Amino acid sequence: MRTTCSMECRGKVKCLIRADAAFRVLAGGGLRGIHFVPGPTGGEEEEENAPPPSRRWYRAAYARMVRLAGSESGGGGGPRQAATGSVGAEARVVDRMAEFDELAARFAAWQRAAPPLKATSLSSLTLVCDVLGVSAQLRKSVRLTICPQVTQHHIWRGALEEVLRDLRADMAALGHPSAAAQMAEQIAAACFRFLSDTADAATSSSPSWMRPTPFNKPAEPPPPSKTWQEVLDMFTDLAKSLEADARLAGHAHKVSAMKEGLYQIRNVVVERDIAFKEARRQDCLVQKKLSKSLGHSSKCLYTLLLFYLYGTVRDVEVHAGKHLSGKGGKNVTVHAAMFLTDGDEPAIRSAVKQLSRALGVFRFVWEAAHADSGDHASDSGKGAMAKKGHGDDAKGLLKLQGHIWGLGVEEKQVAYRGDVFHVHQIQLP
Repeated sequence: MRTTCSMECRGKVKCLIRADAAFRVLAGGGLRGIHFVPGPTGGEEEEENAPPPSRRWYRAAYARMVRLAGSESGGGGGPRQAATGSVGAEARVVDRMAEFDELAARFAAWQRAAPPLKATSLSSLTLVCDVLGVSAQLRKSVRLTICPQVTQHHIWRGALEEVLRDLRADMAALGHPSAAAQMAEQIAAACFRFLSDTADAATSSSPSWMRPTPFNKPAEPPPPSKTWQEVLDMFTDLAKSLEADARLAGHAHKVSAMKEGLYQIRNVVVERDIAFKEARRQDCLVQKKLSKSLGHSSKCLYTLLLFYLYGTVRDVEVHAGKHLSGKGGKNVTVHAAMFLTDGDEPAIRSAVKQLSRALGVFRFVWEAAHADSGDHASDSGKGAMAKKGHGDDAKGLLKLQGHIWGLGVEEKQVAYRGDVFHVHQIQLP
């Protein structure tokens, strides 16, 4: 999933003239350039205790980043295009971008004295809480607060359909689909039709809740009710097909995550063309079973949260770091950053949207962690938690900062959905 998530904040390199000129100067006009020695590769403690890199190291690292950015452009496009090619080409792009991000993170720490920024895939509540430093006791509060909101039937059904919609969109972009991908497409299409057929019929003269139960029973016994077990069976086969094609492995993880919830409600009726009371009972049963069974570390629960907040199911990938302050380190400042090889406006706007989602998840989980325990059962809206909770002195303060770093970008600030994002140019010391 890393490739499909990071592709939204990367584009083709169009304006690297300044960076390319700097590279040529550093290389002395030749083609070999400065010999580049990577930084420390040990654990976090070794990296923090290592002496700061020399000026020469930064110059060599800068030249290396320019070459990495140029290789992405020269390969015919960014990660989105690579995903449609061979598995080997995709892996090479991912490796190059990971190296670019690692080097850019060091420049960010040097230029802005930011805390160490680590590549973080926000794919579960546990990972989000790790960044925020939420204690084990408060993580239970997070789950109890979020579950009643995100396990509502329309959220559950919408998330399932979005997983399938996302998958089919990426499979349609595959240049040469494998036999496994073709099978996955057929299963996904059948599953999508099943969900559509069991939804409220749009062509009906009246909605299902207005149709009373027939007084006279039919002469023949009614067909067996459709249950979520049928969807679970299709998702099981779908996951196997996706796992056979490495290009779709990220989608296989997401399909497998949703299987966790499907297993818990496999005996619940799916059909919507039933009387209102029965439909409502089935909806409540879905919410009850999911709320009880999905644990804090569940990727299924986190997928529902993403759909609840943003209508998307793709995990967010950022570089994140935190700084603690105040008495007992209760105040937390989270730095979330993304690194661009391209400085054009579409790439910056895409990065801003990705960072906005990351900051929104951090803010939502922080408020959930500090919500009053007595209000968990009554939470039913996104804004409910912002008005509850203990005072700032009791729970501490959360400050969120979004930063975008790139080669050749214009230094500026971008306002988006109530947050201000800082755009920085990666510069030589």
